[in-house]
Amino acid sequence: MAPSSLKMCSNQSGKAIQRKELRINSYSDGMLFNIDYPFQVLYPFPMKTWITYIAALLMGLATALLFGDFAGTAGIMSAVSSYLISLGIFIAVPMVVITLASGTASLMKDRMGRKTALSSLLWAVVSAIVMAFAGAAVYASNPLSFPVTSTAGSAPGVLMSHASYMLSSSGSSLYPITPYWTFATATRFILPVIIISWVLGLSLKPSADIIRPAYTVMNSFSEVMFRISRTYTVYGFFLFYVSSASLFTGIYQEKTLFAAPEFAALLAVSVLIMILAVLPLLYAVFTGFRKNPYKVIFRSIGAMAAGLTTSNIVAVLPMNESIARQNLGVQKRIASTSVPLLAVIGHGGSAFISALTLLSLFQATAGETPGAGVIAAAAAAAAAVSFLSSAAAGSEVVMITVLVLNLLSINLYGAENAVIALLPVLGGIGTMLDSLITAMGSSIAASFVGTDTDIPYRDTI
Repeated sequence: MAPSSLKMCSNQSGKAIQRKELRINSYSDGMLFNIDYPFQVLYPFPMKTWITYIAALLMGLATALLFGDFAGTAGIMSAVSSYLISLGIFIAVPMVVITLASGTASLMKDRMGRKTALSSLLWAVVSAIVMAFAGAAVYASNPLSFPVTSTAGSAPGVLMSHASYMLSSSGSSLYPITPYWTFATATRFILPVIIISWVLGLSLKPSADIIRPAYTVMNSFSEVMFRISRTYTVYGFFLFYVSSASLFTGIYQEKTLFAAPEFAALLAVSVLIMILAVLPLLYAVFTGFRKNPYKVIFRSIGAMAAGLTTSNIVAVLPMNESIARQNLGVQKRIASTSVPLLAVIGHGGSAFISALTLLSLFQATAGETPGAGVIAAAAAAAAAVSFLSSAAAGSEVVMITVLVLNLLSINLYGAENAVIALLPVLGGIGTMLDSLITAMGSSIAASFVGTDTDIPYRDTI
């Protein structure tokens, strides 16, 4: 990436103002070209997403502490947060339709599609297995019962009914009616949109002169969508401040984690171990220890923070694509294909938190620590079911927990409903880890193809 250049120009009043041109070497369908992004320099060091999103989290925490005692705060914050999450999904669906089709056509043209898909699939499978068993290992090292929450006394079958509804709704969306119906119902299950975009991308492969104009137009629209996602990513901390305030207000009013500090500490420590040790080691193995995993983590903090506060991987998808391209040096066509694919099958973080939650629920119900066989079976089942959990975007932990209980024929007599009160926290942690897995997976795919580049810190967002 070429260094930035500073230029002086005059405004209408004749005063000199400083402008900056970012000349970015960007890859699209295998060709190197330059894109200039002029903008007025307001600060010598523009704020990066890792700073702004951490600030948004802290502001959300401060809001919860100031207004958490008011009865209507949680309802207002939850309503506004739901609206903003829907806005993220509103951007994600057309972005996937256009960028995935363009990226697939470009990869097929240069015969890179198979390697990109296989590397992403391998990373998703291995990370899911490792993370699920890591969750079981965390529980085995420090077995704790799941705390009693405000929803523990709910009628048995509540979670089962929700999971059944989500599976039925997602299954019906796979039935081909019209493309418009598929796009309209993709708010919870994005797989049908990915399938349509993949087929469109295969058809857009510029194998004949008559197809090339359509391929060029789609590639241009893909660039437009990436500009939209970049804007969404850079200024999205305003939106995610509300979702963080909603999350912390819910935690403050629920009080469960304050009443069970041992369980809260177990969650916090285990998540740090996953982020700082397990996933970096796994990433290093996949890249042959040639790339620094902590650079990926540091530059993906914005997407991880958004995942923690929204619990919805689809709403974070535009951020993941933009960060993969702008911060991690992943080609546009690889980010366009690997990120949506991993958003569907890369749910190792949800498998981790579900395995830990399920085993602690078993102990709380049975009054004893499960045996090694049950622990291993729960981890294996959580890993397998995680590939289906994208059918309930935002409720992956519920989906995995319910399906594992049914697969293993475990009856908790309604004790699993205790998860509902802590679902914003558990789902947020799972989505945060899933966002990191997606970022690492796109970087690994670029490394496998051999097109990854190193982005200087000053040029990151």
